[in-house]
Amino acid sequence: MKSYKYLLLLFFTTIFSITANAQKYQFSGKVFDAEKNPLYYAVVNLKGTHIYDLTDENGQYILEDIVPGKYTLYVTILGYQNIEKEIEINGDVVNYNFYLEESSLALDEVVVTAKVTQSKEGSTTYKIGSDAIQQIQPISVSDILQLIPGNQVGSTNLNRVAQADLRNAGGDYSSLNAFGTAVILDGNQLSTDGVMQSGEGAGHSTANKGIDLREISASNIESVEVVSGVPSAKYGNVTSGAIIINRKAGYTPYHFSFNSTPNSYQFGVNKGFKSEKGGFLNIDGDYTYNNATGVSRKRYYQRINMGLMWTKEISKNLEWNHNMSLRYGLNFDGQRKDPDEEVVQAKFENRSHNIIFGTNGSLKVLGRTTYSINGNYTHRYSYKDVIDGGPTIVMESLEEGTHFAGYSPVVFNRVTEFYGEPVNINGRLETQQTFKTLGFRHSTTSGFEFSYNKNYGKGRVLADSTNVASNTGGQREMNFYNAPASEIYSFYFQDDISLDKEKANYLFKVGLRYDYMLKRYHLLSPRISLSARYFEKLRFRLAYGISYKTPSMLQMYPGPTYFDVKNLDKSYSEDEARRIAVVTTYIYQPTHENIDPSKGTTLEGGFDIDHDGFNLRVTGFYKEINNGISSVSNLLTFDKQVWDTLTIAGTNALTAIPTDSIVRVSTTFPVYENSVQSQTQGIELSVQFPKIKATSTTINLSGSYLKTHESNDALTIKGSPNLGGASELRYGVYERPSYDTYVTRSNLTIAQHIPQIKLMVTLMTEINWINKKELTNDPSPYPFAYYSIDGTYNVIPEGERANEEYNDLYRSSEYFTTAPQPIYFNFHVQIRKETKQGHNFSFYASNFLWYNPTYEGKASLDGRKAIHYLNSKVTFGIGFNFKL
Repeated sequence: MKSYKYLLLLFFTTIFSITANAQKYQFSGKVFDAEKNPLYYAVVNLKGTHIYDLTDENGQYILEDIVPGKYTLYVTILGYQNIEKEIEINGDVVNYNFYLEESSLALDEVVVTAKVTQSKEGSTTYKIGSDAIQQIQPISVSDILQLIPGNQVGSTNLNRVAQADLRNAGGDYSSLNAFGTAVILDGNQLSTDGVMQSGEGAGHSTANKGIDLREISASNIESVEVVSGVPSAKYGNVTSGAIIINRKAGYTPYHFSFNSTPNSYQFGVNKGFKSEKGGFLNIDGDYTYNNATGVSRKRYYQRINMGLMWTKEISKNLEWNHNMSLRYGLNFDGQRKDPDEEVVQAKFENRSHNIIFGTNGSLKVLGRTTYSINGNYTHRYSYKDVIDGGPTIVMESLEEGTHFAGYSPVVFNRVTEFYGEPVNINGRLETQQTFKTLGFRHSTTSGFEFSYNKNYGKGRVLADSTNVASNTGGQREMNFYNAPASEIYSFYFQDDISLDKEKANYLFKVGLRYDYMLKRYHLLSPRISLSARYFEKLRFRLAYGISYKTPSMLQMYPGPTYFDVKNLDKSYSEDEARRIAVVTTYIYQPTHENIDPSKGTTLEGGFDIDHDGFNLRVTGFYKEINNGISSVSNLLTFDKQVWDTLTIAGTNALTAIPTDSIVRVSTTFPVYENSVQSQTQGIELSVQFPKIKATSTTINLSGSYLKTHESNDALTIKGSPNLGGASELRYGVYERPSYDTYVTRSNLTIAQHIPQIKLMVTLMTEINWINKKELTNDPSPYPFAYYSIDGTYNVIPEGERANEEYNDLYRSSEYFTTAPQPIYFNFHVQIRKETKQGHNFSFYASNFLWYNPTYEGKASLDGRKAIHYLNSKVTFGIGFNFKL
């Protein structure tokens, strides 16, 4: 609690600190277009500080309270090329004007790759601008992330959940990495913490996972920033970086877009209106449809998005800028009957209605104060219908005890429905100040943040025939709204300290975040980074940070597990009078209140060389996630009283009576534990070669080496598959394996720009150097202990584990082995043509050389080897964007 009080003191001290003793200056001018017409609502900002202004109707801007020093001046407005310029301010500056050119392929400089940027958002940050987004013809945000160095390029696939997996080589626990990645849409940090639907069809649930990026349309996105390093202290409830998405805000003409691939198509429209009373209203809409393949309609995905954003300057004197946004999304995801199918074994459908409201703004109070409050509501419906074979016992009781039960038909449908209503409300109040002391320039940020997650859905609903009785654990109906809310309250402080010398610049960021999670965890997260730049050509970087991710509501409150022990199951008859079954139901309610938040630790360092158009950036990093939450098996044992049948005198009907015989039965069931550890180390490389001005050709090489080690401290409990000499069923206790997964991938991108005819062609060669998974801890196929049928734990001496009496517990080690992939290539082409009127036509082809190498996997137990294809078949897409 001492650290908590110290942070509060630091927070309030910063807010009310006196900084007037430092000399401060003004910097003013105007912003025009190429025709010297003033531009309204252009943003003029000193990067790395809170100092900015919006131009008025005359294009006028005034930057105030500037302490002396060197800055990067950044000017941007929707629809125009940005300007970034190094300046030094040692006094008042007036009439510093800018002339912006409208964004077009006719310009000499068009960036179509992810660009590394020095950002307040985090240490290693990639910015993807509108030109790069248009070039790749994306349908959702997941397509845009393919531009990040080391990510694999591929065709759009909307039939599976798409999640961010930053700086991770993959593996069994990739969802843990994705769950800890923050996704911020227009200042609103989206959340899946309240999603509790874990049984959705075909693994399409986002419970305990990250944001489904398929649901975020790319048709109206202005830019995306990806923080893969240490995030600013501003960001919490995160362990694996952040994705910051900014939608278009400001005046734009009508844009109508259409994208099509062999198995999907998308329509989009957006427009920015300028109000006569000042401010802008932006509207956008999107419809997307996708089939799993171009010739089958069995698996499908549909998306409808609509949005409004209102932006206005409330007060010029206070520099009070405010915006409000409202978004609606409808998503369908399912599997249905194919016209060629006679019998459908399984159908599922996931449908969600999502409403997002946000309001935020900033004004010149206490330096600069920013605020935001956001709300997210989703109505999620899931339906799963599986044809099963009977007759089998079905249960309806939700209470413990012994019950008479009925039987299902010979063929029946097991139907499960989910009704979820997760709600997330989050808000932020933040103050920013700039001052100078002892030659050091400080840009401080102090803030308070809260987050509230709750699920108000009625939960899981099962048809009567779905409650099939078995000795293993099962589920009944469950009300989500009974689970308590998840709350987080946070304070944070960050000071960006810079020092300018004649031939060197230093930037030291020190931040501290306090999170009060789940009404019991007091967590401190330090974030620090250092950047030193020499001769404007060489930069060294170092960063370290700690962060935490709260458990999801499903992990905290998974609901009860039902165990149905069959006391009598031998009397199914076509004659209903002689059809009888008896079942004893036990209910186990897991208590997961003591699950801890996951902890993320990141350490990274690197250097940059920038000289005459040549840019080299190398970053090495180590990322660790501890206390990761996973589902593991526990053992329960029960008393089973044997019942028998008795014919009722004078009738043909049967009744059931208990006997004196009692036997012991046991079963495993899943619980959540903090048992997963993940360590990733890697190197990221980005090389930008000097532009060949004679042909306007740029060459970019990027890539990454990743090694992820995953381990699970929980033990594995498995029942014996057969008696094999043992006297009765028992459960072996085994160590879990651990793995190292390696992925090394590089992309060589050649961009051929012909501004005279407004044409951009990019050719990408993707080289997959390494993709393999190695076993680092090969556990013995023999157990070191076992549970007997009565639940007794028995240790097996090491020298006796291979004895014949334990043959029933032997597990083949073949289960744990994998085969590495050979080196292979993939080739992609993207073409975009702009007309004189500003319309855009695009085409892409993935694997356009139709290169499909194969390799043999590991031999199975019967000696057969699987053949694996390393590239998908050639896929292509076309896109149109009309501007009216």
